[in-house]
Amino acid sequence: QRPLPTGHQRRKALLVGINYTTSHAPLKGCVNDLWNLQCLLRHTLQYGDDHLRLLIDCVDGRTQKPERAPTKANIQAGLQWLVSGAQPGDNLLFIFSGYGAQHPSVPGSDQYEGYLVPVDFASDLPTDFFDPKVERSVPAKGGPGYRLVPMMELSYYISQLPPMCRMSVMMDCCYASVPNISASGSNSPWTFPKIARGQVDYSKLRDFISRPRFLELPVLPVQHTPPHIQPSGLVKCWLHCFFGSKLEEWSAEFPIEGTVQGAFSWAFLKALARGHFHCGLYQFQRMLTEMLSDLKVHFRGVEQTPVLQLSQTASMQDVVLWT
Repeated sequence: QRPLPTGHQRRKALLVGINYTTSHAPLKGCVNDLWNLQCLLRHTLQYGDDHLRLLIDCVDGRTQKPERAPTKANIQAGLQWLVSGAQPGDNLLFIFSGYGAQHPSVPGSDQYEGYLVPVDFASDLPTDFFDPKVERSVPAKGGPGYRLVPMMELSYYISQLPPMCRMSVMMDCCYASVPNISASGSNSPWTFPKIARGQVDYSKLRDFISRPRFLELPVLPVQHTPPHIQPSGLVKCWLHCFFGSKLEEWSAEFPIEGTVQGAFSWAFLKALARGHFHCGLYQFQRMLTEMLSDLKVHFRGVEQTPVLQLSQTASMQDVVLWT
């Protein structure tokens, strides 16, 4: 156990892990990631029950309670809970393990946005929408769309945090970004040209030893980012963002040490343990990069480079998770 830090009562963490067990494209390692990360927070860093909120889509094979399911509405409510009433000196954490997706920012645009994919992403569409044997008709403009959480919306919540508030974001999915972090050249773009992934047959991926954490969605004539969420000023809080891969790469899950895990989530915990759960960002990022590079020896196709982005007020001398 780490000694309790000063102000430990002012910590909050929202953890989201989704295996999409009832979808056409299930994953296997995201809930495992969440249990491992929850153990870190509860037992090593001593987060209290009232300071943690977990959203996962299955517990020991059983469906989760509705209020704890990782639906779009619950993720948004969780983010609101996380930032609500935040004060200077607070320490907040958001973790997501699951699919990321890309979709045109507005109908007909060649510019795409990144999205987190909730468990109910297809709830407004016909039940056979993803069945390859069924001829799919594209809904009319203004019709139903996917239930997605835009990366831009995540940035919107973080922009509400005051100066001197500490925020950490860790996302083990593709297309991870928090736009408008800083004015530096490493800032994530609001939109980007489509990342070509080729034809993906998710029914065949069920038997693969590795699975990518991107979900390719047929384009719908729908704008998924609410109009009121627009680019604003730079975030004011101290912000550390850890992403599993660059935009054009893909985060993956593998059987590692006897269980399927996200490669980035596994490396994140291993690097923290190697640094005795108290290490600076520079050392931590170097260890993360080395560990993911070492996985290439064991798993073909591992091409993911961990990404670290900081707000203007943060520095590479900061301690990871402010432990």
